[in-house]
Amino acid sequence: MRILRFRRFWALTAVLVVVLCTSAWAAFFRPDVRPGYGVTRLGWLSDYHAPLRGTHLDAPVYYIEGEKAGATMLILGGAHPRELAGHVAALIAVENARAVEGRLIVVPALNASGYGIRDLATNIPRFHKVECRSGFRYLPFGDRRVDVADQGPDPVQYKHQSGAIIPNSRGKDGNEMRNINRCYPGLPDGTPTQQAAYAVMELVRKENVGLAVDMHEADTPSWYLSRKTGEVQQGGRLAYMLVCNPKEKAMELGAEAVMNVGANLGMELKMEPSNRAFRGLSHLEIGDATDCLSFLFETPTPALDDWRENPDILTDRTYPIEHRAGLHQEVFQELVRLYNESHEERLVLEGLPTYQVLVEQGIAAWLN
Repeated sequence: MRILRFRRFWALTAVLVVVLCTSAWAAFFRPDVRPGYGVTRLGWLSDYHAPLRGTHLDAPVYYIEGEKAGATMLILGGAHPRELAGHVAALIAVENARAVEGRLIVVPALNASGYGIRDLATNIPRFHKVECRSGFRYLPFGDRRVDVADQGPDPVQYKHQSGAIIPNSRGKDGNEMRNINRCYPGLPDGTPTQQAAYAVMELVRKENVGLAVDMHEADTPSWYLSRKTGEVQQGGRLAYMLVCNPKEKAMELGAEAVMNVGANLGMELKMEPSNRAFRGLSHLEIGDATDCLSFLFETPTPALDDWRENPDILTDRTYPIEHRAGLHQEVFQELVRLYNESHEERLVLEGLPTYQVLVEQGIAAWLN
């Protein structure tokens, strides 16, 4: 009888769990962010553009403020939710950084809508279990673009608000209109994606952001056998690239950062200026429209190698998440250090790991 009761108890428990999970999944998904003691307040993108409030495009904004006034800097993670390392590097900042002087603003999951759906280009699972300081948690993996359900049907071809045709939007690539990193500087009365980009621009303007880094990932530079041609070829060129707004100050800062980080870590990093013919990208549009020094850094992720059958986005032997998130942290921290050397107003942070520490200890030691 006691065994039967236990069976009934666990059966009822299982049903309850299913019901609760079903209810939870019915609600809009938000990535798990566990702010550390350095976070002084929480805001939203809609604080900078009210029409986003209550929509799936509204994203949380975390402020890490020092007691002493100084420079304001911005980290953007998760513009493309299938590029995990940028999101993880932003999480590490939110959950560990403390500001002594100045202010750091972090948006760890910028494309909030894209985190609400699976990646439509791959079969990679939406959630990835990782150990952390408090036990375990799940890192999200979403789609590159805003959910079509949050914006509506795509045009046949995407034309940027400047009138330019986006270079990779020929023929029937109108879905790039839902790519937030093709929609800057955005429009206050545009599509939901354009409005989200506009909110970021307003954040930069109103908070007087001096330096911004947009954290991304690209396909790996690995050599592979092409299924299309049958020839051995190398992956994309963007991995390990720091893209700098063409402003002289941004280019100088970026060049020195790439040299220093590359020399310190024994790696070959690359740098290039924004292509002014390629409109809509954060590093170009933010820097051109404001006084902010804007950058975008790319790390290599197996998730974007279309030749891999089952990419390991966490523990790949060549490109583990610690390597990728660690590089994002290292480049950002070097940009901050160099900025501080040449400006009276500074951002002084404590609590962030170096690349070497993150690789040695793993992300588990740096997530709450």
